[in-house]
Amino acid sequence: MNPSQPRTSAVLRSPVFWGGLAYTIFHILWSQGVIESSLVLRYCASHPVEYVETALFLVGMAALAIKALDVFGQFGSVAAPLLRPPRPGGTPVSEATGLLDDLEDLPEGGRQHLLVRRLRLALLHVARSDSAEKLDTELKYLADEDADRAYASYGLVRSVIWAIPILGFLGTVIGIALAMGKLSPQELETSLPSVMAGLMVAFDTTAVALAYSMILYFAQFAVGRWEQRLLEAVDGLASAELLGRFERIPNTPDGEVVAVRKSLQAILQSYEATTARQAEAWRRSIEAAAANWQQAQSGIEQSVASAAGLQENMARQAEMLHRAIDAVGNVARLETELNRNLAALAGARNFEQTVMSLAATIHLLNARLGREPDAAPRVSLEPKPRKGQAA
Repeated sequence: MNPSQPRTSAVLRSPVFWGGLAYTIFHILWSQGVIESSLVLRYCASHPVEYVETALFLVGMAALAIKALDVFGQFGSVAAPLLRPPRPGGTPVSEATGLLDDLEDLPEGGRQHLLVRRLRLALLHVARSDSAEKLDTELKYLADEDADRAYASYGLVRSVIWAIPILGFLGTVIGIALAMGKLSPQELETSLPSVMAGLMVAFDTTAVALAYSMILYFAQFAVGRWEQRLLEAVDGLASAELLGRFERIPNTPDGEVVAVRKSLQAILQSYEATTARQAEAWRRSIEAAAANWQQAQSGIEQSVASAAGLQENMARQAEMLHRAIDAVGNVARLETELNRNLAALAGARNFEQTVMSLAATIHLLNARLGREPDAAPRVSLEPKPRKGQAA
């Protein structure tokens, strides 16, 4: 819930706020000329004392209006029963807590009603004392508390009813004093209107104060009677809802036996509830352990499958490594053969260059000797046949 909501609710339920707002509106209306009634202006807006009397009267009426609306709304909560029907043989005292939970489930506004508060306090008494023997006495005590609280709620209205006549008498004293101050024996005819005006203020403030007090008194009486009927209805409904609902154990030997039996039954019920909770906890623990074992087994199976796949991959990698080693050996042999071929080719190229150099030298010698190139002896590079070999 928003923390500012209780503060806002308190302001909206304040009679001072609504009374001050009503007087502010009234003051604006007559000061702006909207209200032109001479009677209203004479008795409500002709002297500062009348201003205060009117403001207090509106505050008192606002308090009574808020109280009347509250009482009217409370009557709606006493129209229907709020608790579940009692058991035929009597409801055990231990079920008072369940009835309190039913009341807590009501809406936020419903939990503030007078009947709901009375039932809640009575059930709290039964639950705390674990007995319904003094329930009727508790209900009478709660009824007296509500009556005292209702009487105290009219404190502001009673104060206003008391204060307004005092203000009227104060206005009378002020008016008479003003009249006597303006009275002049030498100029009696000229001062007489001022004296009459002062006396008019004196008696008008008293008349308005008495009228306001009478209106507030009768309005308070009507609202108070209405609230008294509400309290009587709440008393009857609370007694009908709670008296005779719970089991009562008399203060006799038989009652002591019944009390012991009730205690044993309560202990047995508590033991059964504890056993059921413990069994449920064990069941959940076993289910959680089984789920963990299943997860662990699934993890182991996945690890075994991953290891098998890893072994297969390692075998393929080893085979590829052997092939790579063989390929490296073949490349080395090919490199050796290539080197040999390159060496042989290099030797052949050197021989050809040597032959060409010799031919060039021969041509150069022929040119210098002046011989014809065709008559020059030829040098044959072909090998001569060896002896013992066919020509």
